[in-house]
Amino acid sequence: MTPSYAGYYLLTGATGAIGKEIARALAEKAEKLILAVRNVDKAEEFKRELLAAYPQCKSVVILRLDLAKEKSVKEVVEKLNTMHIDSLKGIINNAGVMNRRYIVDEQGREMTMIVNYYNTRLLVELLKYRVEMNGVIVFTTSLTRFLHRRKDYELKFSDKEFSQLGTYGRSKRMITEYARGLADDMKQKRVRVNCADPGIVDTGMISMQRWYDPIADVLFRPFIRSPRQGAEPALRATFAEASGKIYCRRRIHEI
Repeated sequence: MTPSYAGYYLLTGATGAIGKEIARALAEKAEKLILAVRNVDKAEEFKRELLAAYPQCKSVVILRLDLAKEKSVKEVVEKLNTMHIDSLKGIINNAGVMNRRYIVDEQGREMTMIVNYYNTRLLVELLKYRVEMNGVIVFTTSLTRFLHRRKDYELKFSDKEFSQLGTYGRSKRMITEYARGLADDMKQKRVRVNCADPGIVDTGMISMQRWYDPIADVLFRPFIRSPRQGAEPALRATFAEASGKIYCRRRIHEI
């Protein structure tokens, strides 16, 4: 008999600091999980931890996903096909990068944009109609989206236009604007689309790898949120009845 894989939450970046906290909270609620990750070995270790800590979580599936590669996104979709997946309860797009250096793929597209926007969007486009009625799609946004106000959203641009924080902000503005349009598109199917802004969280991503990092650590790290606190907006966005919202730790905004 073919097993049923209906009713899973697909979570990207599940072995990162925030991703682990999201996964733990879902497992505690006895939700079934698909952990879409780059490092499968790390995910297997985390899976054992989850099942031991939350025996009520009956199923955790691991899929290899490298959002830097379009081929990997399509392979995840094909894998779900072979698993005979019936539906998804939700897609939580937690994975993201903030590259320090200007890096492009074989087509000349900048890699921060590829991971945070293009391939995240591609994954959702390929899977959005599998999200069941009253399900949810969540995107991770950031206040840095306000750093980029230009309407030029090309994925190809020169190294002179690149900056670590500015390009990250560009990618987050683009994925937030995509979420706004998707929220309207998915209304008829009654699928909620929200964004989560975790704020500044104590993860490896906040290190800018610059000379001033030690100074910033002394001045600002005591006020930075923990990964558990950083996961709260994504969980609120997942379980809220509303759609078209950005959930911060304490506030809610329209996308």
